[in-house]
Formats: sequence, structure tokens, C-alpha cells
Amino acid sequence: MTNSSNKAKIAHNLGLATWFGGALFGQVALNPTISRISDKNERGRVLNEAWGRFNAATFTAIAAALLTWKLGGLKADAELRAPGLSRVKNLLLGGAAITGIASGVLGARIAKEAPADAPEGGTPVEAGTQPAPETPEEAAQSQRLISLTGPSALSLLAGVIAVSAVIENSAPKPRGVLSRLLT
Repeated sequence: MTNSSNKAKIAHNLGLATWFGGALFGQVALNPTISRISDKNERGRVLNEAWGRFNAATFTAIAAALLTWKLGGLKADAELRAPGLSRVKNLLLGGAAITGIASGVLGARIAKEAPADAPEGGTPVEAGTQPAPETPEEAAQSQRLISLTGPSALSLLAGVIAVSAVIENSAPKPRGVLSRLLT
């Protein structure tokens, strides 16, 4: 591999690691633990601030993973090694990007629904993906959708990482018809 390909692979893997790690932390630790805060508006404020801060890293990670896959030579290399898995990775990566970005947009919608008397982003919530009875309806709908998009993105990313590992360990396939017949 060339140095630029190594740089692309490093950026791609760091993007996937950041994206997956953030999604995993949010699903396993942040979203459920937020219910330990006694004030429901404060739960929403902390949740929205934490995700808002991490979204900058997430969107950078998504861009790094997608751009290096498409433009960094990684997709072309994968097509030589495992053409079918390359197509599977395309689908999984696209689905993860759509659900990840949707989660960020939904989170921003929740933060905007804070009552006028609550602190900025202080939309009342029970937990990260569970609305409180007093959660405004649009925010509650967004929270219910996030309870689907968040785990979906995490599952799709796990698939991307697994498929990537198999592709990396695959030998390049012979290219020409004669090469295929002789091997």
C-alpha cells in the first residue's frame, strides 16, 4: 500500500472507532444514566449539552469514514479483495450514516423544545430515549425515534467494522479471466 492509502486507512479506522465508541457510550451509559438526575429539565439540559458537544466529533468521524472509503482508495482496494463484501459495506455504511445523522437532527429538535421557563436545552425527559409525561409532544416523538435510530446506527456500525475486518484479511482476487482460470 502507498503512504496515502495508509493515511486513508488510519483516518477511516479512527472515524469508525470514534463514531462507534460515541454511539456505544451514549446507548449503554449516558442515555440510561441520565435518569439519576432528580430534575427532569436538568436531565434534558445535561443530555442535550453532552450530545451537542459530541456531535461535532461524530459528524467529523462520519465524514472521515465516508470520504476515506469513497475517495481514499479503500473502496477500490476492497473491491479487488472482496467485491461482494464491498457492496455490503457500502450499504451498512450508508445506513449507519443516515441513522447517525438522523439521531443528531432529532436530538437538536428535542433541545429546541425546552419550555420557556427551563434552562437552555432543558427539555424534560425521563431518560435519554424516554420522554417524561411533561415532555412536549414534538420532543417526545423525536425521543421515541431516537430510541430506534441510535441502536440501529450502533448495529450497522458493528456490521461495518466486522465486514471491514474480513475485507482487510482477504487476499486480492485475480483480475483477468485467464488469471481466474489458472488459480
